[in-house]
Amino acid sequence: MGRDENNLLTVGQLARRCGVTVRTLQFYDTTGLLVPSEYSEGGRRMYSKQDVFRLHQVLFLKSFGFSLEDIRDRLLPTESGVELDQMFNHQKEVLEEQIIRLKDVVHLINQVIDEIKSGNEITIDRLLAIIGAMRLGNPFSFIIKDMSQDLMEYYFNRFENEDAAVIYNDKIKVLTAKLIELYRNNEDPEGSEGQKLAAKWWDLVTLMTKGEDELIKNMLATGAHIDNWPSNVEDLKEATKSFLGPAIGAYLKNNHIKIT
Repeated sequence: MGRDENNLLTVGQLARRCGVTVRTLQFYDTTGLLVPSEYSEGGRRMYSKQDVFRLHQVLFLKSFGFSLEDIRDRLLPTESGVELDQMFNHQKEVLEEQIIRLKDVVHLINQVIDEIKSGNEITIDRLLAIIGAMRLGNPFSFIIKDMSQDLMEYYFNRFENEDAAVIYNDKIKVLTAKLIELYRNNEDPEGSEGQKLAAKWWDLVTLMTKGEDELIKNMLATGAHIDNWPSNVEDLKEATKSFLGPAIGAYLKNNHIKIT
């Protein structure tokens, strides 16, 4: 062995301290996800501090529903202090995003409670749309309350399968993050970066609506009540009002796109 065995953990010790089973660690070893740094003279798996950092990342990502294949691609190196700092900062950002998403979930649930108290019937489509938005973490899920029944039915049945819906939702999250970044950096909505974002956003609009003018108008109208957006999405609200709106307006004008 190349290291002091006192600084290493056996597979059983690591399993107990991290709340996983020995069988799980053995599986991670056989799949190459977490290969122990050392083996004892008797052939037992022995894990170093670096192995513990790697397991921490695996368990963290697994708690957010990532597959083992996705986890393998997302693992960060932790050899230096700088790399450790990057890892924990990344995890902090993920947790902060989760906090925002959970606040959105609470807001949606409160909407359902208010509708029930007011005697309104919760349709199956509205309930399923809310559940889907909660599960996928759509940053605009709070807009569901403003959708008409026809529009909700259309959106609910728009994609052939869940994978397509997840891909679309992921694109929205990426563009939303970029939108807030450009807004915070005081970028010009009509500048190069603003117009790139507007083009990608308009692509999503036309993909969802299949380019049908009536659906586009309904979609834009649904999100037009910005002043009524919940307080926990203040950044998104201001970015949409001050940046995205002008950026898309300029994009439509520059590309001679008219909604009749």
